[in-house]
Amino acid sequence: MKPQHVREEILALNERGLLAEVLGFETTEVALKAYGAEVTTYSGRQLLDFTGGIAVHACGHNHPAIVTAIQSQAGEVLHVSDIMRHSPQLKLAEFLQNRFCEALAGEPFAFLFMNSGSEAIDAAAKLALRATGRSKFISFKGAFHGRTMFASALSHSKTIHWHGYETFLSPLRSRIFNAPAPRCQGCSMHKPDCCIQGLEQLLEAHKGEVAAIFFEAQQGEGGYFPLTSLMAHEMQRLANAHDALLIADEIQTGCGRTGKWFGFEHLGLRPDIVVLGKAIGGGLPLAAVAATQSLMGKWTPGEHGTTFGGNPVACAAGLAAMETIANEHLVDRARELGEKIKARLSNLVSKKLIADVRGNGLMLGIELRYTNGHPDYDRCERVKTAARERDLLLLTCGARVGDATVDNSTIRLIPPLNIAEEALWKGITILEDVLSEQI
Repeated sequence: MKPQHVREEILALNERGLLAEVLGFETTEVALKAYGAEVTTYSGRQLLDFTGGIAVHACGHNHPAIVTAIQSQAGEVLHVSDIMRHSPQLKLAEFLQNRFCEALAGEPFAFLFMNSGSEAIDAAAKLALRATGRSKFISFKGAFHGRTMFASALSHSKTIHWHGYETFLSPLRSRIFNAPAPRCQGCSMHKPDCCIQGLEQLLEAHKGEVAAIFFEAQQGEGGYFPLTSLMAHEMQRLANAHDALLIADEIQTGCGRTGKWFGFEHLGLRPDIVVLGKAIGGGLPLAAVAATQSLMGKWTPGEHGTTFGGNPVACAAGLAAMETIANEHLVDRARELGEKIKARLSNLVSKKLIADVRGNGLMLGIELRYTNGHPDYDRCERVKTAARERDLLLLTCGARVGDATVDNSTIRLIPPLNIAEEALWKGITILEDVLSEQI
């Protein structure tokens, strides 16, 4: 524990407005130490963390294997940029290539490492433009792909993410089209707002101009809605028919989070480009664009670049995280625990305390609605706040764009894949109690 005077100094700094509030910090607490699924703060609180740094800590905070890898690599090579390759980058790429060979038989994949998911989304778009010679994109309503200018234009989950920049973004948006939100549960594909019908109409309206379709196997910020295999089959058929690439945004769903190594494995489709982020760095900034070697070869060296992407220490941490997920069988564990949680929380649906519980693995959403069917954003915030008062950290999600076919208010559960069961069920019990109280 830090000496008392150091703790007092940090808590005083926290009161001085030194950090921009635009990030929307969830709590005024300051992290002191973290391990596994627990965070200790400078004020002395012990918090059970069901947020995992927003789905980053698949292996929990400060997993010993990841910490050791960081310490070891920091004493060897810290940074070389793209002047030359380095060992952690090559080893992580080999590990990922083997996973992709298992998921997508055929030509081997190559990898471009970046710093963040948003940055990798931009890179994936540039690759699609270069490879196809086309100039337009399709994404889905409710989608979230990041915070860079292009990723903001591509996204459609919360108006607050783009409304202040709309004048600047509108030229980009003139080449980006949003298909209806994939809300596939119970959909017969004959509804007016069916995502597949809307996608087909957009592809026909812009025939021969669409470079790629961006999709999330399970929408993240948009409300934790998984796609169905039927929807995915039709999306693949349409993409093939129109020679459009499929770009899977696996920033949140990848690396075992959904009970598969990649979210698209639930769907039986074959994306052309895959974007990874969050958990791939083991807690350090890292992302990746994955595509077959021939598709990556459409780029000329120098057309894209990065100073820090694929940093040696970040890649060492990422490799340790991926090996830990494999060695500790955390993908299977995520699937099994996710099914148990859904089975337990389904009782709350029958009691009408929640509208829905959905998702795959340990990427679960609990939707709250008013009796008239409208999203209950206020209750979501109350539940989150009340849980935090009982030392459980939660996050919310859910689209909020003023469109009834898209909007929802959802609590998300994204604990570490290796969370101890005692801690998991302790957190679920707190959540159940809070949901019962916050009506």
